[in-house]
Amino acid sequence: MENRLPGATGALYRLGQRCLEEPASRRLDGEVYCAIHNIADANPLSTEPLLMARHAGYVFVEHYAGEGLAWVQAPPYTSNLKFAEALLPEGLLTFYRDARRLCATALQARALVNEPSPSVDRLMRGAC
Repeated sequence: MENRLPGATGALYRLGQRCLEEPASRRLDGEVYCAIHNIADANPLSTEPLLMARHAGYVFVEHYAGEGLAWVQAPPYTSNLKFAEALLPEGLLTFYRDARRLCATALQARALVNEPSPSVDRLMRGAC
C-alpha cells in the first residue's frame, strides 16, 4: 500500500513502518517531528556537536517562512506513550500500550486519511 502513497504522505507511512522496525531513539523522534509538520531539519551534521544534537532529538527547523531557524527538541514520541498518543488523528483510539507501536499506527493512519498535522502545542504537551 505505501508504494502508492505520494510524496509526504508516503514518507509519513514509511516512517511509521520504521517506528516498528527500529528501536526507540531520540533521532527517530526528531524525524517524526519533522515529518508530521512537513518541514526539513536544516542541521548540516557537519561537526560532532551537530551530530550529537541530532542523536539527542534536536532539530533545526523553520516552522513558518521568514520566522528563521530555531532549535527544537522533539518530544519522545517513540518512547513515551503520552506523546505517541498526541500523534493519533482525531477520533482514532488504540489499545496499544507500547509507544513505538502507537507512534507507528498514528503516523500510518495520518498518512492514509491525509490528516493535517496536529498543533505544535498539542504535540509538545503530549495531550490528546
